[in-house]
Amino acid sequence: MKITRWNNIAWLLWLNASVMVAQTAPNWTRQIPQNFPPERTGHAMAYDSTHGQVVMFGGGSGPEFLNDTWVWDGSNWAQKSPQTSPSPRFYPAMAYDAAHGQVVLFGGTGPRTGAASYGPALNDTWVWDGSNWTQKSPQSSPRVRDSTALVYDVVHGQIVLFGGFGGVDFNSDLSQELNDTWIWDGSNWTEKSPQTSPPVRDGHAMAFDSAHGQVVLFAGENVILPLSDTWVWDGENWTQKSPLSTPPARSNHAMTYDAALGQVVLFGGYDAQQANFFGDTWLWDGSNWVQQSPQISPLPRSQHAMAYDAAHENAVLFSGGGPTGGFGDTWTFEAGAPAPMAPSIGSVVSATSYGGFAAVSAGSFVEIYGSNLAPDTRGWTKADFTGNQAPTMLDGVEVSIAGQKAFVNYIVANPGQVNVELPSNIPTGAQQITVMNKNGTSAPFNVTVNATEPGLLAPALFKIGGKQYVVAFHSDNVTYVLPAGAIVGLPSRPAKPGETIVMYGNGFGPVMPNIPAGELAEGNSQLVASLEILFGKTSAKLAYYGLSPGLVGVYQFNVVVPAIPNNDLVPLTFKLGGMAGVQTLYTAVQE
Repeated sequence: MKITRWNNIAWLLWLNASVMVAQTAPNWTRQIPQNFPPERTGHAMAYDSTHGQVVMFGGGSGPEFLNDTWVWDGSNWAQKSPQTSPSPRFYPAMAYDAAHGQVVLFGGTGPRTGAASYGPALNDTWVWDGSNWTQKSPQSSPRVRDSTALVYDVVHGQIVLFGGFGGVDFNSDLSQELNDTWIWDGSNWTEKSPQTSPPVRDGHAMAFDSAHGQVVLFAGENVILPLSDTWVWDGENWTQKSPLSTPPARSNHAMTYDAALGQVVLFGGYDAQQANFFGDTWLWDGSNWVQQSPQISPLPRSQHAMAYDAAHENAVLFSGGGPTGGFGDTWTFEAGAPAPMAPSIGSVVSATSYGGFAAVSAGSFVEIYGSNLAPDTRGWTKADFTGNQAPTMLDGVEVSIAGQKAFVNYIVANPGQVNVELPSNIPTGAQQITVMNKNGTSAPFNVTVNATEPGLLAPALFKIGGKQYVVAFHSDNVTYVLPAGAIVGLPSRPAKPGETIVMYGNGFGPVMPNIPAGELAEGNSQLVASLEILFGKTSAKLAYYGLSPGLVGVYQFNVVVPAIPNNDLVPLTFKLGGMAGVQTLYTAVQE
């Protein structure tokens, strides 16, 4: 009896691993939406995670102060028509409150009246639920202001407000720049009392650096003195950073944390002393600012707004003003396509479901784990064979050991994995294995090759009650040899003495007649080395012990169950050439 169960055993051989991807330098892209808001400055934007879209509110367009609400879906702007809205205003601040699933808007300055240069400053708090604005009535609030900054502190689950330009109104002698810190908990504002704080300022920008778990504040201005300092907030205190490089002093710039890049993005701003608009892009990595050199950039500007669109993994910038006026343009900043990287091997083991040993042997299946190993995920098929010869390349993936090509059985793009059968005649001892694909060749990885490295098929799925059972089939090719109902969804029953059951192996060495690695076994064969399989201390008769007909490189053992006492936990061991195998396995026998 020669039973083959390739469909049942193939899935037990394949496991997972991890992969890393590098990206090309990020770049700006001008978007051309069908619909778009009027050009403006001093508006506010935030990403609404609940609804998967960027929200924009207000600002000023020429002499007009705005209170319109727009949303960006990754390709187009759409104006919303809420029943209630905040009043028109310039330079409010907005942030998404993840703890309460809503966008929070605070302050700004309203339209001017009469001969005043600016309108009254505001300190009202509003929330956006995806379709409507609702004004909140907190017991305490920061004083009136505009040109402040809001950001959501993910670690502490609250919105942080810092500084701004505040007073009774913007023509009052009581107007002044501020350096107070407040937090919003969803219903009320609470002023914090940090031991240290940044100096007073307005026109600064803040972002939450998720990679380092802290709020980052950069620059702004004090009266007309532009600043270039960097501060971080840890929930209780501000700490000034000392980066090796930093953007030039500025105010009215924009910042957002780019989750895809894992860094804070800064763009633009204005130096009031030098009357200079900036069009530069910088990234903050937690300790230093690094200027970028994108191929394309928005024109220099200030009083623009940015938000990170998590659904589309890019930072979105809208409008702002420059030397010639307002823009009304939409830009996105994102990393390019993954850059090709050569494969890298992290580990090599014999087939995990057959023991997963650190050493390997000629003609055995091994699993290679690492990164950038394969372009896709699939196993070999009949179409990949040449006659009865297995492929040495699968979708451009090749593996070499000791200068010989292995037979590529299975590839996984992400996580990175390649399963191969090793050639029959590789020498024993320390050998080097490499993976090759269209992106290059990996560095050599050292493996130890033994004459044999035998293991029976016994995957982790068959570990029951802390005991590892061997995979064995009854003669119906369907029912597993296990205690009845041992694994949900798998038909099973114990074996009976005198029955012939089938087991599978890897790494048992050469057979007679010789069937080299990579060749489909088309007839019966027998191991060159002696094989003994024991149930407890009782040796079993082997009706067949050779390569499995119709398969490549898989050993098949047809075992006659010996007469032993009933036991659902029978120790099962083997000896190859008189040497005991190292697996601790069990099977079930019941008369």
